[in-house]
Amino acid sequence: MAATWRSLLLGARWLVVAAASLTVVIWASLAYQYEVVTDVVADGLLNEIRAEAELVAALVVDDTDFSRLKRAALPSHRRITIILQDGTAAFDSQGDVRKMDNHNARPEVIQARETGIGTSRRRSDSVSANMLYAAKLMPDMRIVRIAAPLAVETNLERRLLRPMAIAAVVVIIVAGLVITLHLWRDRTRVAELVAVARAFANGQFTRRAALLGGDVMAHLGHELNAMGERLMDSQQALAHQRSLLDGALGALAEGVACVDRFDQVLYANPAYRQLAGGGAEALGRPYYEHFPVVEGDVPREFEHRRRQLRALVIPVAGDVRVIVLHDLTELKHLEGARRDFIAAVSHELKTPLTSIAGFAETLLDGVIEEDATTTREFVGKIAHHSDRLAELVRDVLTLSRLEQGAWEVRPEATDLVTLGRGLIDESAQVAARQQVKLELEAPATLPVVSDPELVHQLIGNLISNAIRYNRPGGTVWLRMLPGEEGTVRLEVQDTGIGIPPEHQERIFERFYRVDAHRSRQSGGTGLGLAIIRQLLDVLGGTITLRSDSSGTCFIVTIPARDPRTTHPASARLRSTG
Repeated sequence: MAATWRSLLLGARWLVVAAASLTVVIWASLAYQYEVVTDVVADGLLNEIRAEAELVAALVVDDTDFSRLKRAALPSHRRITIILQDGTAAFDSQGDVRKMDNHNARPEVIQARETGIGTSRRRSDSVSANMLYAAKLMPDMRIVRIAAPLAVETNLERRLLRPMAIAAVVVIIVAGLVITLHLWRDRTRVAELVAVARAFANGQFTRRAALLGGDVMAHLGHELNAMGERLMDSQQALAHQRSLLDGALGALAEGVACVDRFDQVLYANPAYRQLAGGGAEALGRPYYEHFPVVEGDVPREFEHRRRQLRALVIPVAGDVRVIVLHDLTELKHLEGARRDFIAAVSHELKTPLTSIAGFAETLLDGVIEEDATTTREFVGKIAHHSDRLAELVRDVLTLSRLEQGAWEVRPEATDLVTLGRGLIDESAQVAARQQVKLELEAPATLPVVSDPELVHQLIGNLISNAIRYNRPGGTVWLRMLPGEEGTVRLEVQDTGIGIPPEHQERIFERFYRVDAHRSRQSGGTGLGLAIIRQLLDVLGGTITLRSDSSGTCFIVTIPARDPRTTHPASARLRSTG
């Protein structure tokens, strides 16, 4: 109730202020209009009596008894005065000239003697009223003055000002009633808006303000309703996001669980349930029923259910903690593969390095001076093992760059047939030493848009392998032909010993050899096919093989267009040196 009275008093105060302001505005408007109308009437009347003064001056220019003044036919309320040069009145149509003052100090008389005609608007002491005067100087220095009362003030007061004042009072009363009604109406509408706002605060976003019209309150109600719609949308969006979050956590490979201060599981995603309990339900149970207690912010690694796990505890709001389980089994496997790779590289490096060191020590022991032929043979073997060592290092670096995606692809228009002829020529000397014949089967031209360096290395490695593992007197065929759906098909076939079926799945692994002894004798590094697989990943191609005791054929398919348009991942590769 107190709030209601305060609201009413505040409304009444604003009503008084509004009424007073309206009254001031109306009276200021009346005063301005009065001045404007008075000035307009006075200007018109001055023009009339100025013309009358010139008419009278023309009539009495040589009249001494002023008998001609009757012929002027002026209105009855006009007052005509003839003023002599010394300022005394010689004639006055409404007064006794003997009782009149000297007129030379009158503004209109002074102006007439200076410019020939003068006017003024002033209050007359003789009749106690506002008058308009017009004076005309005659050739004999007499002055004719016409005076007219400014009766417009009385008329305005009677005909305009009083009705307007009454209208102003009526307007003020009506405005007060309208303002009072608006105050009561606004109070009701504000109460409606407050009720809607409270409903929103309580989470009831379906409540709406029923306000009609186009005023501020209605606009505020519309905005409040729009806010309710947005709040409902936000609530639905939050629910959707929570669903997405549950889905995202459910799709994580890492196990995620929330536990309270009593170590009870409040939430667990499927990965956590699988890693911790083999899929068993974990909600409401202590987490340490499934794996050892984890304390502090230091990750702890342990073996659980034949898997290597790492647990990390992350404090969040209040007493809630998040436990994250990482499955390190695959990582441990990769670490083992890395150790195996390092061991294989070390073994491959050790053989040529041991040979180089042995031959060098023998030479240093005096063979150089004793036997020139043996010295030359040893130096040749050192050079051979050095070349093999350099080739191994080069292949390891190439494979590393390809696996890291650090090889910059530079596609350009290339003719594969021209490139193939060049490779045949480059390999001719090595093939001759192995007693292997090289054949090229291809159309006249086979244009592609690809990286010529990568394609050169790809085909070169295949030809090198085909020569290395061929029989004496054998043949290597390089076939090039258009493929299907914008591709080209490359085939490298040999007449070698073939690859047993049980080894065909692993020949693209690093350092994997079907016959390790023969591979080392033929100078292979064991990385050629691994490099070929990585090159095809960059170029967006594929490779298959068929092999039997009569030989092996590798079939390669690569895109005929720019690899960066068909395989965006390869376009992101950049050279690191």
